[in-house]
Amino acid sequence: MPPRMPTTKLPSCLSSLRIPPTPKLHFSTTPIILKKTANPRPNDLVKWAKSEKIRIENLEKREERKQERLSSRVDPVLGTDTKFVESFDVQPPPLPPVDWARANNVDPLAGHTEKTHLNHYLTPEDLAEALERSYHLTKPYINNLTESGSADFRDRQTEEGLVSAHKEAHDRAVAAIQRIASLSIGSRSDKMRVQKAKCIDLFGRHVTDRTLPRDPGAPDPAESNKTPRAGPDTGSSEVQIAILTVKIRNLARHLELKGPTDKHNKRNLRLLVHKRQKLLKYLKRKEKGGIRWRNVMEAIGLDDDAVQREVMMFDSLRELVSGDM
Repeated sequence: MPPRMPTTKLPSCLSSLRIPPTPKLHFSTTPIILKKTANPRPNDLVKWAKSEKIRIENLEKREERKQERLSSRVDPVLGTDTKFVESFDVQPPPLPPVDWARANNVDPLAGHTEKTHLNHYLTPEDLAEALERSYHLTKPYINNLTESGSADFRDRQTEEGLVSAHKEAHDRAVAAIQRIASLSIGSRSDKMRVQKAKCIDLFGRHVTDRTLPRDPGAPDPAESNKTPRAGPDTGSSEVQIAILTVKIRNLARHLELKGPTDKHNKRNLRLLVHKRQKLLKYLKRKEKGGIRWRNVMEAIGLDDDAVQREVMMFDSLRELVSGDM
């Protein structure tokens, strides 16, 4: 039988094997309230009130600055209202009724004298020339001399009746033709065609080469060896940007009426906005921020942030955000 160990050495042998006491666990669902929060001292309460006041003031300043940024930010889709942009929203007034215009001596072409305010590719000069030619062709023939060579035996009352009837019929026909040629009763495609023609007349290179000054060091287009343009400029970046702006505004106005149901045209609006942004980036890089670039940006009412930053469009048309790329 092995010898037994002395009992006096047993506690010292097992002293390193002692297990620490288990921590006391709280199984109550009531949260433990810190003594400092439950009974704050007077100094801590004053400090907390000051810090809370500073925090509220900082939040108010942050909100004010946010509102200032939002108010000064240019909409990357519609831009600001300029003279060029507002011209597309102004439609020519409808023509007055025929009898009322004749009774009150009102010019039936009032507000319709501009070239782009007539439909069917007509101009006021063409319309006036055609009406005058039609008047002379339909005018009743009156022989001033009889068979014997004397003018004393004419029926003047019959002649005056023919002339007055012809004049009345011509005036009525003129009023009808003016209504047919008016853009106020034209379709949306007719109005879009006229607006495109206005963009070409304002931003085409065949016009801006003569009206806009050249950038310092830029070559003279007349002295270049390029083949001369065969007609009006319809494909330059400036013209395409202006036409895209017209389409964007028309589509945005349509979406404001339709609401969130027209998802097809929402996608079309995104495509048009990003296509215009690409053309603006190309024009800025090509013109190096010159006169042509500034002329287009001032006309469509956009800024550099709407061109150089990413345009994020959400479900609502007005929720447009420009964030860093």
